[in-house]
Amino acid sequence: MVTEKLLNKLKESQATFALDALKRPQERDVFEYGYRVGMVAGFEEAINVLLTLLDEEKNSDKGL
Repeated sequence: MVTEKLLNKLKESQATFALDALKRPQERDVFEYGYRVGMVAGFEEAINVLLTLLDEEKNSDKGL
């Protein structure tokens, strides 16, 4: 199913981004920290939106 592939790809990308941030310690300032936290949060939000849409799609079929 395409949506499951998309969900898995989002989770994989989120994990890869987070691990990469941890593996490459650099001079981190407040901006860099905020950027990285925001990116991980953005992935999480995309995953939540996708899950909500899937749930709505699943439940809308029951009303027919």
